[in-house]
Amino acid sequence: MDVIKVGVALIEPPEGAIGGKPSSERWFNEIESKIKEYLTSYLPDFKFYFKKIKDYDDVIDFLKEGRDCVGHLILVLNCITGLLRPLIWSGKPTILIAETYGGAGDFLLEYPHARERGVPVIGLITRDLCNEIILRKLKLLKVIHQLKNSRILFIVSPGERYLMSLEYPLSVDLYSIIRELQTIAGVNMEIMNVKEFIQKYYSKVKEEAAKVIAKKWINDAEGNLERETEEIIKSAKLYLALRRAVEERQAQAVAVDCIVLRNSGLLDAWPCLSYMELWNDNVIPVCEADASSALIMLAMNYLTGRPGFIADPSPDNLRDEVVYYHCYAPLTPYGKEDKRCPYIITSAHLGVKKASVHVKLPVNETVTAVGLSPEERLLVVHVGKAVANELSEHACATKLIVKANTKALIRKWRKRAGWHRVIFYGDWREELRDLATLLGLRFLEEDE
Repeated sequence: MDVIKVGVALIEPPEGAIGGKPSSERWFNEIESKIKEYLTSYLPDFKFYFKKIKDYDDVIDFLKEGRDCVGHLILVLNCITGLLRPLIWSGKPTILIAETYGGAGDFLLEYPHARERGVPVIGLITRDLCNEIILRKLKLLKVIHQLKNSRILFIVSPGERYLMSLEYPLSVDLYSIIRELQTIAGVNMEIMNVKEFIQKYYSKVKEEAAKVIAKKWINDAEGNLERETEEIIKSAKLYLALRRAVEERQAQAVAVDCIVLRNSGLLDAWPCLSYMELWNDNVIPVCEADASSALIMLAMNYLTGRPGFIADPSPDNLRDEVVYYHCYAPLTPYGKEDKRCPYIITSAHLGVKKASVHVKLPVNETVTAVGLSPEERLLVVHVGKAVANELSEHACATKLIVKANTKALIRKWRKRAGWHRVIFYGDWREELRDLATLLGLRFLEEDE
């Protein structure tokens, strides 16, 4: 089992706001015992390093001994002795919990100031130190740990591989975005030349194996409007090749630069059906090799257990709606164990793009749209209510219609976050705000 190491500092100087010893020490010991039992019982995949902080020497020891921890949980039980400041300014992602009677003073003096300065700390003050909310916040550290141990496989053209690997005059953004994302989250990003992919994987898929997958897709679909069955078979062949590549490269996500590769003749298959199927293999598929969206999809899958889908948000101001369209979406938007959405195999973009997928997504539900501007260290979010699906030949095959504050969106859209947003069912603003803080990102609600 992959262990998540977290340092737990219990700030408990014997004299302070809560009172003095020996009564204070009995109170500290009682709380510490309850917290240890609570954390280890409910978070068995965490390895906690507990340390009592009574003076500055304890602070130094805690920071030295916890160097390999993914982050810290700091519990302020007594104040105000100044022991909190060096802990929250350590640079580690930190969850700060202050006990109302004993810890509020230090919290109020240090926490707002640290947040203003961009320190990666989130926190609250409470009398209930064994609360499910604290567990939820600790799970954000697990997300960060998982990101640092994740690999995304990018499959791109030969020229793009060079431009993504070295900084040339024409590739400042393309090169930098990969480095920025690695800096933010520590994700391993492997860049593969599509020619290598074709030689090692795609060309070796047997036609008969691909036909079996294609037949299953057609049989499982609510309808098949794609006249060119060969396109579906090629997508099945691509699926088998991608699955093999991901297995060998031990990647959690795969990102194919589909439009460039198909339109330039380097790859003869569209990946939309492949992407639909890869979710069943616990592989996160990323449209158009969008690196920023890849990071969002990884993080949210770890955080929520739900898949997201990349979309091109297209507002209609007169109806106050946004059409989120792309050429596929996951069939289980609430998670793998939930019921599957019906889908139709169809062409898209006025018939030009083949083997696309129209998914009938749930309506009358809240959705959260997430974007990322790595250079600005900015996570952008807006929410809306899904009201309808649209099946038409215009643009992409899957179209989810969402009621949203479109007037705010067209005013506040961040250019450097791009056009894409990743759509997730549910309202995840609070969790995303906390995760952004722990990753050192600013947070913007672009619909307010």
